[in-house]
Amino acid sequence: MNSAASSFSPIDQINTVLRNHNPFAQAPILRANHVWGKGFPDVESLNAHASDAVFRALDEIRAELYSATSILITAQDGTGKTHIISRIRRRLQKQGGALFVYANKFDDLNRVKQGFQQILADSLSNIGRQEITQWQELATEMANDAIRTANLQAQFLPVEHLVKKFEDADEEQARKWIGQLTKAFRKAKNVKDPDIVRAIFWTLSEEQSSYAVNWLGGKELAQYKANELGLPNQNQSFDAVLHILSLISNYNELVICFDELDLPDCNDAGLYKSQVISGLVKELYENLHRGVILTVMMPGVWNEKVKQLPPGVWSRVTAYGDPHDLSYMDGDSVIELVTRFLKEFYDEKGLTPPHAMYPFDEDQLRALGRERLTARRVLSWCKDNCKPPVIDEGESPSGDDPVIPVEDPVETAFKNEMEEDLSKDLDDNALISNALFFSLQMLVGQTVEKVTIEEVTTGVKKRGGRDPYLNFKILGKEEGREVSIGVAVLQYDGGGGLGAGFRRLVDEEKVFGLTRGCLVRSQSKPINHYFRKTYLNPLIYEKGGEFVDLKEEEIRPLIAIRSVHQKREVDYKLSEEQIFNFIAEKGAENLLGIHNPLLKEILSDPSHQVPVLEDEPEAQAQEYTEKGDSDELEPSEEIELAGLAVNG
Repeated sequence: MNSAASSFSPIDQINTVLRNHNPFAQAPILRANHVWGKGFPDVESLNAHASDAVFRALDEIRAELYSATSILITAQDGTGKTHIISRIRRRLQKQGGALFVYANKFDDLNRVKQGFQQILADSLSNIGRQEITQWQELATEMANDAIRTANLQAQFLPVEHLVKKFEDADEEQARKWIGQLTKAFRKAKNVKDPDIVRAIFWTLSEEQSSYAVNWLGGKELAQYKANELGLPNQNQSFDAVLHILSLISNYNELVICFDELDLPDCNDAGLYKSQVISGLVKELYENLHRGVILTVMMPGVWNEKVKQLPPGVWSRVTAYGDPHDLSYMDGDSVIELVTRFLKEFYDEKGLTPPHAMYPFDEDQLRALGRERLTARRVLSWCKDNCKPPVIDEGESPSGDDPVIPVEDPVETAFKNEMEEDLSKDLDDNALISNALFFSLQMLVGQTVEKVTIEEVTTGVKKRGGRDPYLNFKILGKEEGREVSIGVAVLQYDGGGGLGAGFRRLVDEEKVFGLTRGCLVRSQSKPINHYFRKTYLNPLIYEKGGEFVDLKEEEIRPLIAIRSVHQKREVDYKLSEEQIFNFIAEKGAENLLGIHNPLLKEILSDPSHQVPVLEDEPEAQAQEYTEKGDSDELEPSEEIELAGLAVNG
């Protein structure tokens, strides 16, 4: 054996691994997980003009040529729109200088401003440049400003110091420091809403950070937790968004990226998602002090939907100039993309191939480049053709290896969506109710748990109107009797939203015409004594209602299959019939359709039992008062705040 042959792994070993594990098996669709986490290998030279435009705009903003701009990328599906966003995110995370917001999920197009507030809060809770959250980056800058304003002798305090101080402090001391930082910061900067400042400082506390982020995202806190943080129950408003953006502009530029606008979703007014979000882009552009808004969509969506809006709207989407179109792949970019994929695969398997493109060759890949394919088409071709060449003498016969069946394309798409991170979505009432509604609609005409489903409708009021708290009704017959089951997903921690939902389910005034109400809520969430006595017990014991425990493993497949259905035309090239067949044939193994325990529990005969729930700590609703005190720190407060600034 010559030295060249000995420098790579045995060819029969490589071929066996390739037959058993296709390096390109993953669906070539980027999700939010890929933007925030480990993404696909990046060919940085491909469509560099589009990502470079964002960084050029940031440089021009730093040079004070203007304060904000808006850039549009138009490209066909599969060309790499989300990949450009992922590239921008990674570069910002590496070099810093700007915070990053990824806005792709809007589950209620009738309330996009509220949705954006939650997206903003969730995005900033992701890790930034310094291995800390972007909220903590902002809070650290603000805290140092506050301490300097208080004339305390302290050098720049790193976030590790501040987080450690809050970790070691008791609850009362942490609350005092937060109050003192807020007061000092109000003296340093023009602050419209001190509660937002207070909540941002609370992100420095590992124990309270998640509650502070929820509040910053507009979610309602339980009264006891609001009291602990010194905040009102809720601050859901676009003014809160604008104030957060203003605070960020004191320290950083902001890059906001809008994605997945090609989906055909509409709001109640009949406007498409792309049109609704373009209106939001206009408002953000007109209120952004230092930043870039990037919007990506297909050319047809831009020309046929967005440009049909008034010029005052669509012109704001392209404030930086004409749309940037993405190019198809050429031979060089095909080779670079494929070799990067294969390198990751071989490194993971501990193998060294005979050459970087194995089992392909350069002529094959350059021929692909001449066909002007999208990156998605190239990766799909690789998946179908990634097979070892004809075996050489001495190699094990292929018949000894297991035959890998061709996977159903719907199953590939479903698995891809099942990998989405739901850790921040399980309290998203709209997302969960939409997934339940979609799957129940597909059961119309079937009998499940003795209920023959005739209709599933969001028109829940007497005249068919929507309601913000009762998500939908299931109409049908149960053993010959007419039934009207009202379903409300109520993941609120407490407060007005939870109470409003309970009142709908109990339906004392017969506004909704329910035969029974069904509460969908995680059993791990506590409920206070008042709600339990006033609503939950009567719902179960007197009204024949049901408490259905929301479990991640049961709702995840329903969210995933709805997402496949939403993206069937743009991303996955699937028909509805293919999706319905997949549910019918493989529903049992994937907890879909009639095999999903959550759907069955909603339809089943109520147990008439209140589950064992944790009691929410009691709190007085009037404990929170508006902070109207002086911005001046008392001498005793200066001494106490100095304790936050010193080491040890």
